[in-house]
Amino acid sequence: MANNYHDATGVLVLDRVTPVITALFGAFNLDESYPGNGEAYIARISESNDPQWSDVLDGLVDLAARLDLPVPDDEDLSIEPVLEMLAKHFGADENTDLQNLLEHHTFDDSADLEVLLLIASCFDDGHNLAAIRFEGCWHCSKPRLFEFGGHGCFLSREVTLYGDSSHAMDLGQDLRKALQAGDLDAAAARLALEVVALLAGIHDERTRESLRLRLTERLLTNAAPHSAL
Repeated sequence: MANNYHDATGVLVLDRVTPVITALFGAFNLDESYPGNGEAYIARISESNDPQWSDVLDGLVDLAARLDLPVPDDEDLSIEPVLEMLAKHFGADENTDLQNLLEHHTFDDSADLEVLLLIASCFDDGHNLAAIRFEGCWHCSKPRLFEFGGHGCFLSREVTLYGDSSHAMDLGQDLRKALQAGDLDAAAARLALEVVALLAGIHDERTRESLRLRLTERLLTNAAPHSAL
């Protein structure tokens, strides 16, 4: 019998670790002293710590108590009313992104970093969390095919990017198939999808469209010398 594992480590890029950061990321083995210089260690390690939304709820309840906010003494307390109470405290109760999150997110299972970044940005108590860099791998206790790989993400208020090794294999296979068939249109379309996906990670729409135009100009400029040969 083979066992599968997933391990990941990363950093929070911020001014300092505050009670809000501790509440949201404490279950990620948060270490404000390492590596330092504006970065704090976080991790999700198999058979050790797999932060769940229930862990985040515990942290937020502790935060609310620290802020002398009235938290209901309810064993079935859900995270939504606690977030709403804290949103009012931090003046973020009319934040549209947070409201949309509260209306549509299930807050089940593992806590996702992208959502935690949004919550942290709404509850800024001086941490000024600017970005999250997180890198991990999945692996197996037996050397089975395609049970090993890596992934990474960069999350900030401006950019959201994800990537993994299986994606590289899929992209290579699609491009090779198109090139072997002499179908340059299919190859170009596949590359265009990659660029579109990258551009989608730019949050500001106006900036995203400007980058799209700049990229088109850059591709034409870089292609010109080669086409002249």
